[in-house]
Amino acid sequence: MKALKACLAILAVGTLLVGCSSKWEEEVRFKVTRITPERETVPGRMSPPYVVLALDQDDPGPLVSLSTSGAGIDQFPEGIKAGDAVICEVRQVEENNLDGLGPESEVGPCRLA
Repeated sequence: MKALKACLAILAVGTLLVGCSSKWEEEVRFKVTRITPERETVPGRMSPPYVVLALDQDDPGPLVSLSTSGAGIDQFPEGIKAGDAVICEVRQVEENNLDGLGPESEVGPCRLA
């Protein structure tokens, strides 16, 4: 009987946690504002070039604001430059909104608009 109660309690908690996750995915139009070059972030460790984006459409209503976003240069077509308009896949996932952390965002791949 105790084992049955324990199983029911575990199922209830698991259902509660699964019900707390959120996911959002959409293609979003951005404008490239700048490209930061490769740089040393800590001694001996280099950060790859990074593309900084500004939202270039109405707010699509994601889990968190996309007013400024960015991604590694490997997510963009070759020859990308500041001022280019791009369309990027954006994914946001919040595994558990009870943990106090915001959703995780992922931008890319992107293509020229």
